[in-house]
Amino acid sequence: MARPRKQGLDYFPLDVDIDQDDKIQLVEAVHGPVGFAVVIKLLMRIYKDGYFSKWTETEQLLFSKRVNVDINIINEVINDCVKWDLFDKSIFENYGVLTSNGIQSRFLEAVGRRQKVEMVQEYLLLELEDIKVYKNLSIKSINVDINSIDVNINPQSKVKHSKEKNSKEQHTKTDEIVADDLTIKNSEMNDAGFAVITQFYLTNIGPLTPHIGEELGHMFDNHPVELILEAFKKALEANATNKIRYANSILTNWKNQLLKSLEDVKAADQRRTNSFANQKSTRIELVPEWFGKDKRPMENVAEEDVDLDAEREKLKRELQKLSKVR
Repeated sequence: MARPRKQGLDYFPLDVDIDQDDKIQLVEAVHGPVGFAVVIKLLMRIYKDGYFSKWTETEQLLFSKRVNVDINIINEVINDCVKWDLFDKSIFENYGVLTSNGIQSRFLEAVGRRQKVEMVQEYLLLELEDIKVYKNLSIKSINVDINSIDVNINPQSKVKHSKEKNSKEQHTKTDEIVADDLTIKNSEMNDAGFAVITQFYLTNIGPLTPHIGEELGHMFDNHPVELILEAFKKALEANATNKIRYANSILTNWKNQLLKSLEDVKAADQRRTNSFANQKSTRIELVPEWFGKDKRPMENVAEEDVDLDAEREKLKRELQKLSKVR
């Protein structure tokens, strides 16, 4: 189970003289410091997503709330950015996407060491000569029409062998489409599983830093989601100081015991509880060494008590006699 491939950047290059760029100066001249701040915030958002950012109505509302700037002012700034080529006009008008040639160039330089990088063909502004040096780059399209596959078979001009060949090719294409669908579904499942873990951590434990994100990613790579959540619950119950380390030790222990599901863990806990109960019920009670050593019959003890009373009465009579004599 592989965690979702990272697309965005953790940081991006920002020139110290960016405010001297003519395009930036034009925005700042019209909109003042607010315009400059909006541009920087937009760049932060774009590089966090990767090399482009969609600009739908939902995105506009959320961005306005986060930067605490009126949505109308933000859209005015963006329109001027498009006007002065800070963002590509054709991509923005056709797809509602913010990107530029420079943004894409800097993005590719930053991800040059990644194993695989995907870019959308419709948003791509770079020339072939500029991107062919990146061996890890994969270009995909958002306008793939499966129904456009054209298998032209003319019964009058094709022999049986050709028909069989075309049939096999179409079958192969169908298999590839199904495989792609499965890959997409698996990717979506991976995204959902990793999101469940991060959301649980964010809600119950604390904020997500890049380091913690990496740790959660390693957990996600090596253990089922349900066991990760159960390990974190036990860390919370134990009030562990370092909950990730505590949860990791639990997960490692379960893995060594070949416990692969939550049912396996619960069954192992039940066996441990039953074993402890059996040991407690069969415990041997130790008897003191002195117990049972006095073998005197009870009747002899009673007789001794009676003789003692008789001696006491006899002594009283003797004392009375002596007092009379005196």
